[in-house]
Amino acid sequence: MPVAGRLCGRCVRMVRSWGGPTNAALGSIIQRAPYSTPAGSRSLTSQTQTTPGKSEHDKEVKKFDQLSSTWWRDDKDPLYLMNSVRIPLLRSLGREIGDDLPRVLDVGCGGGYLAEELAKQNFDVTAIDPSEDMIRIATQHAQKYPGELDLRYKTCTVEEVEEEFDIVVSSEVVEHVPCVTTFVKECAHRVRPGGGLMFTTINRTVQSWLFGIVIAEHVAGLVPPGTHHYHKLVPPNELTGAIADCGFDIMTLTGLQFNPLTRQWSTSSDMSINYAVTAIKRHPEDTANEDD
Repeated sequence: MPVAGRLCGRCVRMVRSWGGPTNAALGSIIQRAPYSTPAGSRSLTSQTQTTPGKSEHDKEVKKFDQLSSTWWRDDKDPLYLMNSVRIPLLRSLGREIGDDLPRVLDVGCGGGYLAEELAKQNFDVTAIDPSEDMIRIATQHAQKYPGELDLRYKTCTVEEVEEEFDIVVSSEVVEHVPCVTTFVKECAHRVRPGGGLMFTTINRTVQSWLFGIVIAEHVAGLVPPGTHHYHKLVPPNELTGAIADCGFDIMTLTGLQFNPLTRQWSTSSDMSINYAVTAIKRHPEDTANEDD
């Protein structure tokens, strides 16, 4: 077999073992450039593979149970450092809805990186996660500030939440759920009319597979191997479409970039890897007027 053929076969096996594009999709990369989505990102497939399933959900919860001990080891975790861009976006969204210190529901809070920092900045925070181990780690860390934080942790899914909030945020979670549209709808139902919704996640592009999975997980060790799966990553047009279908107006859609050398996050027009979207829920009368 020619050298090029052996290398190509080796690349295909590497792609498959690291959760990359399928053989057919990889072939399309070799033959032609991927199409551009309306959001300007390069995607290899047209639809997110999101088949609902309890077993898939349980598998994800178990995976994050095993990762719970890695939280709060130091302040250099890229997910912890992401607060530098997440919190300004939430503050801006709060101003848009007319509430500088809104009641916030953090869905899929993990070990509490975002929830705790929001509470330190005087937000009223309820944080939920289906992983008991994650909630235990988050609660233990928050106990370093007895009586100082308006923060409540609960082990549950968003479907079990009965209240409405000024803002619902779910950061780096959408790419792990069994069904994106169902998850977005459940988050949207917990937002009061006129309230805000925010997601951060990872695009499904060549760049996100290479830098977000291969390099971040298998080379640089920024993220534990197996954290992300290429086929579950969500392009911006699919996420914003699901949000809009729930009666929201999209406010911002921005790229998020991490510099591994300076270990700093920044907002960017480049959404090829990480991105954030914020939206405001229309009042029922506004929706009714549109229907008329």
